[in-house]
Amino acid sequence: MTRFLDENLPERSIGAVRTIRPGDEFLLAPAEASAFTSCHPSVVRASGAGRHLARELCRKIGAPVPAIGRQPSRAPVWPRGVVGSISHDASFAAVVVARGVGIAGLGVDIEPAEKLPDPAMVPLIASPSELSAFHDVPVADKVLFSIKEAVFKAVNPCDGIFLDFGDISVDRGSFTATTRSLRKVHWRLVAEPRILVIAWW
Repeated sequence: MTRFLDENLPERSIGAVRTIRPGDEFLLAPAEASAFTSCHPSVVRASGAGRHLARELCRKIGAPVPAIGRQPSRAPVWPRGVVGSISHDASFAAVVVARGVGIAGLGVDIEPAEKLPDPAMVPLIASPSELSAFHDVPVADKVLFSIKEAVFKAVNPCDGIFLDFGDISVDRGSFTATTRSLRKVHWRLVAEPRILVIAWW
């Protein structure tokens, strides 16, 4: 999955994926840990993995930071001049970061490669035309969910607008998505062994 990031992220951006391991909860910096005191232990562990990885990637692009805080919206607080995104499921953490020059927003989402747990969610996530475009993908509903999650993460820090799933239209042919404010976002995905999506504009 890290190879997928290396091959598909835009220039001046880097990313990585790592497994979440016991003890990762202790990787949170003190300034980070205070934001997760009321979270489930599994979330604290995953957040430790993600933020440790994020700090390492920030160091690699020349923007070292002792801690990556958490906004009230739960979005990460990146160093000045850096855009990025953190995602995790129960087993993996994924992070992408970039210098802001030429990239206004960057998003990532990682999910198990399995269908949405409730079929009733599908019409809320994707339109019939979107599902039709991904008809050959075994977990099309979860893939579209993940694309829209990554797009939201890429645009929300700049636009500050809450987007419902129906506010994002995904076009498979051009590998782009368009928000209701007509923001056009590029995306790429891999669906095995996990669904991993990156989005940028």
